[in-house]
This record gives sequence, C-alpha cells and structure tokens, in this order.
Amino acid sequence: ASLGLRSSPMTLRFSHEITREGFRIGLSERKLLRAARKIPFDAWADHIDKAAMRMLRALIEAGAASADANGLFLPHASVARAPGHLCDQLGLPPLGAFSMALQFEGRMETPDGRIRIRWSDANYNSFGAERVGALLRIGETAGRLSQTLFQLAEAIERFNATAGGAIEARISAWAPIQQQLASATGREIAADAFTRSLTFYQAGAFALDIAETPDGPDFTPILMSRDKAGSGEDDAPAAEIVENETQSGAPADLGDARVDALLPAELHRQFIERNFRAGLRTRDAYVLGRNTYVVLDPALKAALDVVQAKRRAAPEERRAFLRNPRAALSEALSPLGEEAGALFVETKQYSDRVEGLGVWDAIKTNASKSLTAWLPEQFAAAAAEWVTPENIDEISRAVESARAAGEDFVVIEGSPVPLAEVEPQLAKLHEALDAEKPAQESGERAEPGSRIGLTIKSNIDGVEYQIPRQPRAPLVSTQFPLALMSGNAPKQHQREGFEWLVRAWTQGWPGVLLADDMGLGKTYQALAFLAWIRENLRARGERFPTAPPLGPLLVVAPTALLRNWMAEAEQHLARGGLGEAVEAFGAGLKRLKRPKGPGWTEEDALDLELLREADWILTTYETLANFHRAFARVPYSVVVFDETQKIKEPGSINARASKTINADFVLGLTGTPIENRIEDIWAIFDRIAPGYLGALRPFSNAYSEGEAARLQQLKAMLDQPAADGLPAPMLRRMKDKARDGLPEKFVRTYRAQMPKIQADAYRGVVEQAHAAAGSRMKMLEVLHRFRGISLHPCRADVDASDAKSVELWLDGSARMRAAVEVLQEVDARGEKALVFIEDLAVQRAFAEAAALRFDLAKIPDVINGSVAGEARQAIVDRFQKAPPGFGLLVLSPKAAGVGLTITAANHVLHLSRWWNPAVEDQCNDRAYRIGAKRNVTIHIPLAIHPDYGDDSFDVKLDALLTRKRALSRDMLRPPESDGDIAELFGGVTGSRG
Repeated sequence: ASLGLRSSPMTLRFSHEITREGFRIGLSERKLLRAARKIPFDAWADHIDKAAMRMLRALIEAGAASADANGLFLPHASVARAPGHLCDQLGLPPLGAFSMALQFEGRMETPDGRIRIRWSDANYNSFGAERVGALLRIGETAGRLSQTLFQLAEAIERFNATAGGAIEARISAWAPIQQQLASATGREIAADAFTRSLTFYQAGAFALDIAETPDGPDFTPILMSRDKAGSGEDDAPAAEIVENETQSGAPADLGDARVDALLPAELHRQFIERNFRAGLRTRDAYVLGRNTYVVLDPALKAALDVVQAKRRAAPEERRAFLRNPRAALSEALSPLGEEAGALFVETKQYSDRVEGLGVWDAIKTNASKSLTAWLPEQFAAAAAEWVTPENIDEISRAVESARAAGEDFVVIEGSPVPLAEVEPQLAKLHEALDAEKPAQESGERAEPGSRIGLTIKSNIDGVEYQIPRQPRAPLVSTQFPLALMSGNAPKQHQREGFEWLVRAWTQGWPGVLLADDMGLGKTYQALAFLAWIRENLRARGERFPTAPPLGPLLVVAPTALLRNWMAEAEQHLARGGLGEAVEAFGAGLKRLKRPKGPGWTEEDALDLELLREADWILTTYETLANFHRAFARVPYSVVVFDETQKIKEPGSINARASKTINADFVLGLTGTPIENRIEDIWAIFDRIAPGYLGALRPFSNAYSEGEAARLQQLKAMLDQPAADGLPAPMLRRMKDKARDGLPEKFVRTYRAQMPKIQADAYRGVVEQAHAAAGSRMKMLEVLHRFRGISLHPCRADVDASDAKSVELWLDGSARMRAAVEVLQEVDARGEKALVFIEDLAVQRAFAEAAALRFDLAKIPDVINGSVAGEARQAIVDRFQKAPPGFGLLVLSPKAAGVGLTITAANHVLHLSRWWNPAVEDQCNDRAYRIGAKRNVTIHIPLAIHPDYGDDSFDVKLDALLTRKRALSRDMLRPPESDGDIAELFGGVTGSRG
C-alpha cells in the first residue's frame, strides 16, 4: 500500500508483513533516482497526522503495540479494535463486509464437540475462506475483521483446541464465546439453536451471604463478575467501610450483593445447594442446569477454597473472618498479593448490633415496677382483654414466675390479674399462634420458657452499642413534596413535621420519634417523608437493597393499622406513591413463606429476594418477631415503627426483634411516648437512637423517682434542639396548640347521686376497707371493688328484651342514669356517640339495653379484644358510612382505644375510667382527630355517694387523673407512680394506707 503524504517529489510507502502474531508495519521513503530508505518509528510523526501518532503512542504505552528502528508491530487484537482513521493512516486493509455462521458439531458434554465457522463476504461467497488473525481473505477479497468477529473467531479456536479435555476446561473455554455472542448483532453472526441456547457466566469476584446458626455464623458466596471487584487498595475492616459514606448517602465501598450478583436468584440457589456444600473443593466450572454453566477465574477459585475452609472453622474464627474478609484472603493467598483482597466485594446485611444466635433469656432490670393499672372492673371473662399476641411471651414468663413464688396473681402491664383467668386464655392463644410460627429445626429447640433468636448488644448495664451521627446529603429538594402527594395540602404543623424529619435525616440522626398528640396526622407526615426518601432513591437511578441507606422501606404496625396505612397511602400519595407494596401479613405472608427443603433454616423462612427488591413492606409486630431471623438479613433505608410503645418492654420479643433489624433511619410514631413508666421512653429510644439516653440501669436510677428537675432536664434532651443546631430527636405537639382547623373539644363532667342499691353496696366496701390498710395488694383490690360498684352494682343482671328490666337496670347505677340523659340529648341532636366500657358483660348488656331504650333498628356494635383487627375495621367502616342521625358504638378502652378513626361520632362517653390518663386520651382521640368536622364533647359521669360526697371514688379518681395528665404533659412524668394506690385509697376511705 502507498500513500502520498507530502506534496513533494518523494513517495512514502507502508509495507505489511502478516504473521500469526500480528502485523509488522514499516514505512519507507523513495526520492527521485534514489534507493528506498526505512524511516524509524520515532520519525513517523513527521509523516503521519498527529491524531494517528497519539493513538500509536497510547497503544505502545499500554503494551498493545511495540516499535523499533524497523517500524511498528501491531498484534491482531490491536488491529481488530483500531479505529478506521488509524488503519487508513497505516495503509492497512479495509474493514471487510464479512459475516459468520456457527454450527455446533456434537455437544458440549462430549469430548469431541466443536464449532464450525462458515465465513461469507457481502456477495454470500464463502469459497476458499482463509483467516490469519484479524485478516480474512475470501477469493480475491481481503479485509480486516471487526473486533467482535475477530474475538469470537479466536475464542472458538481456543474452545476447539480443548477437544478431548475435561468438561471444566471446555466450559472455561466457552465463556468468552458466550460473551461475544451476547454483544454481536444478528447481521454479523448467525448461530444454530444449540449454540444460541448455551448460557455461560464468568465469575471473577464474590460477596458473602451471611446467616446466623446455632453453631455460629455461616456464609456462602454470592458470585459476581470481575468488574465488581475492588482495587485491592482498601482492606479495611467492614465496620470502617460502613462508616465511610459518600455524599449521596450510600456507603462508598459497599457493593450490592443482589443487584451486582452474577447469577439470577434461582441459579444462585442451585449453585449453593448443589455445588457449594461445606467441605467440597472449588472447581473451575459448574453445570447449573440444561445448557447453563458458570466459570470461575483461577484467583476466585483459590479465594473460594479459603471461604470453604473458614466455614469449617470454630465459631470465633468464623466471626473474625467476617469482621475483615479482605485481610484474611490476602494473608491466605499471599502469592496473589493485593488482588486476593480485591476479589471480595464488601456488602452489608445484619445490623452491627446483632451478636449471634442464641436463647433469649429473661432480661432482669431494676426498672420501676408499678401495680397501679386497673384490674378489669369484674375479674371474670376479662382475660381476653389482657392476653394478646403482642404480649403472650412476656405473660407466659410472668405466669411461670408467679407460680414459682406461690402467688395467685400475675402482673400484666402493671396490673395484678388472677392466674385462674390468665392461664386458659394463654393456652388458647398459644394454640392459635402455633400454626403461624415457623417450626424450629432439630437442634434449634429452646427449653420451655425460652426462645431461640438473634442476640443483640442490650445496653442494659452499659452502652454496648451506639450509632454515630452520620450526615446525609439529599439528592432532591428538601421542600414539602407537594408533587408527590395527591393534592391533599398539608396543615401547617404537618409541613413543619416533615421539615423536622428531613433535617433530622440530613443532619445524621439514626432515628427520631414523632410523638404528636393522637389525631394530628402522624401517618400523613410519615408518608410524605417516605415519599421524599423514595424520590431520593429514584434520583440515584439505581437500587442497592443490601446497602441500608438504599434498601426498601419497612412499616411495622399493629395488625389493625396496616390496612389503614395502605388506605392512607392510596389517599394521600400521588400515583406510584411508594411503589409496589409487599404485604408481609395475612394472606400476603403465606405467599412470602419459603417451603422447607435441603438446608432450610429460619433465616430462609421468607423469600428474601422478594423482600430485598420490594419498594415498601408492611408487616406486624408479631410477624416481625416470629420471622425476625429472615427480616434481619434485609437492610432497610427507613423503618417505621407505628404505635412504637409496642416495644417499650426491653425483654419482650417485640423489642428484641425490632433491635435486630438493620436500618439506616428509624422513625417511631406514638401518641403516648410514656405509657406507664419512665423506662418506656428509654426502651423506645434504644431502638430509635441507641445509646442516646445511656444504659437502662443508670437511666432508671436517675429518673424513676420522678424528681421534677431531672424530668425537666430529660424532656429538654428529647424535645429541644441541641446547641450545635442538631434538631431535637423527638417532636411532640398537642392538639390544643396545633389544632390547624380542628374543631373545639369540650370536657363535661356530670355529678350523679348513687341510687340506694348502689349506695348500699358502696357503703359495705367502705366498712370493710379499713382492714386492707397497709397491704398494697389488698388496697388495690379494694379500689377495684369501688370501681366495679361505681360502674354498676349488679353488673349485667338484666333481661334486655324486657323494657321494665332494662329501666330498672339503668336506674340502678348513677353513671348509667347520667349516660341515658347524655344520650337523650345526643339523640335529639341527631348525632352519634362512642361509649367506652371495659367490662365485657356490661358492654353487651348496655348495647342491648340501649337498643331497647332508644328504639334502635339494631343492637349497637361492640368492639373489644375478641374482635379481630379486620373485623374491627369493618365495624368502624359501617359506623362511618351510616346515614345521618343518632347512632352508638360500644368499645373497650384497651382494645379499641388505639388505631381506629371514628370521626362520624362527635360525642365520647366514658362509663369506665382508666387509672392511666393516656389510655383515656387515646379513647377520646378516636373521634377528636384530623377529619373531625364538628366540635367533640367528652362526657364523664361521676357517681357520687350521698354520704361521702367529694370523698366518693369517682371524684377522687377524676382529680387524680386531672393532675397526672398535666404533669405528664409538662415534664414527661410517667402517668403512674407508686404513691397512687395509697393516695387514692386514703382519699376514698379516710385511711392513710
């Protein structure tokens, strides 16, 4: 080939010698009447353009070409990928219009299987085709091969050379062919059906999938392609890597085991179950299925041999390996140098708080104990109100302790309940829940009264676990996301709540507590924040479900509230909202459960792939507790704990399970941050921001005595911004100060004199009460008798089908008389009322009596602990949609005082009073909340004894509740204290206690 590169009486010529290794290219000049002279490569810059010379120097520096005084050597691979301009400058043959057809002779599994190539030119002529590296000649036509055709032809030639060899060698040689076929176009390459159906995966790096077992941690590799491996320059321990976050909020060195995984989920499962059993040596390649194979780079094969050896090591050695796999690989594979550590891709699954798998023993604390909560007004038929799926484990342990101590009562939420009533209900509930709990494999069974689960750093005696503050950088506007909402404009306090959440997130709080008064729209604020978080994830353009900052969203709530969450998301969020929801409860949970098979453990009891790839997940506290070993393997960007007082007991299964979850940010929602004891707030913050309030024992010692100055100091720590501008970790607004369009709320008390039958029964208790002075338990029992008689001395002794019997029954109680008068007024107004009664028998009697007394079309519905969550919501929906006019709904304070929105009623009538004002406030807020259109009136009838007047039980209790409600609001004082029993007993009986 020759090129006239200068306008002078001189001719430049390129010469080409083609060998099996590549092209030797020389440049010579011939002047008029003189012999040709070779031009050394260093002088080529004077004869070809600068762009071509830059390309050649880059190839030489990269080792993809070489040069000397005789010219340039270009390997065939460099010629195949050289740009057209450079080839033209060097006088190389033009790019040929060639195509190839592939045919597999034999099969992959046979020793003589091989691939035939049939070359064709643009005229479909294939006669006499001859290839030398990147040059192909067909007849008189010669041309360069494209990079794709050259690399594929070379790979096929190497594969054919393995004929007669081991299957692993053949599989390894096929992988490059598969890669080229995947990137080639149909115009260039035609392959037969068998060739096209072959699928090969080339693995060059790995992450670890970790699971805690009774024998310590186990781990298996997640294969990745070589380009996912690190540089080998950073072999820092995992803990250090996790703390090094980028400005986008993602850990800088964390890969994503599920997004970056080489194999699809089902093939990965087959690879582990069939080929990676402990004790087996790693092979060069594996058959995964029909025409499907995976090939391991030699360095990766050596690294996986180290992983296999570590799996057989003692538990402590395994834990040491997991703390720093890169360093262990570099040490074990020292000949590979830094490459060994770079083979491992760091990912994140379990929270750093998780220590292992073991028996959940009882946690003994010096937390303040209180016996000041109520017993049911009548002991009989009340156990269903106290024993629930949420507290069944704690109550089981309490029953065992009471039996061992020879006691007849067990303390539930601070209240003594007869064992004879509790134990049958426990047995019944255990039987119902057994079907939902994943069975424990042999070797994992706990002794009676204990449970196997993930163990954590508890922070009981000292701070063992604390999350440092790590600022996060948002990728979208921090303004309220109106575009993500469905047009429901936020109220001012809701906008401020959202802004507080965003500041807390960006400035690095690990979690916060939104403790707004009930009915101010905590769910709405949380949904706006979650939508904003999802928008940040979308702004990245990628998902990292094994890196906590970029994982799915998780909402944990009581069963009755989950449908409410979904309904509010549908109502308040724009189309698309939080993405597709995974329902890990009810029928949805059954779809998530994985069938038991070889190697099944509770870590795999749920479909982890579905959870990791979910947009948002909804589950219950019970499901989280039962399946926490699976949930703990999925890191989450945000976890919401609704009604977070469900985790207020440090030793409960709810609390322990919640603390195993790996979350980048935790949002707690509750209207009662301190439900019973001061330790409630510590327990909540130990999940939200572990370590912020110190360890439990010192905290309890400092605050359980109720000293005003210390409680004020604690309140400031929680709801006041820090000096450095860090937002407060708790936001609590009360409806009287953040009404934002809410109607007024009025509280009316009615002093009703006891009728003779009630007064006589009450007087009899007073006469017997003095013998109880000095005994805490006996005083409490006396108070409960006062409480029951003040409701109704005859309890439910009424024939609700007989008008005379009903009138006599209603007239037998001062509270009932007052209630009838209130409801007559409500009826006259054509309005609706909620009536709260605790005693189950009285609930039904009152509902039936009211139907007769007010000539109702049907007996009012009753919601109590025996009504399932979805059935409760169905009852509420009927009540909400009822036509205008008088209506009643009877509810149990504990069972129905949380989670229900019943704004169709604008009257709340308390026939039962609760010792804890927070419970009563929860009842009021079923009606007085966002959505209420009319003023709400709270009606409280007080039964007044004709002899004792203001010393009557109802009067003294009302005064005590009023004072406790104010103290709780002003200084986070617990609504219950040890002195309440003696104070109330003394006030009612005139004794000092």
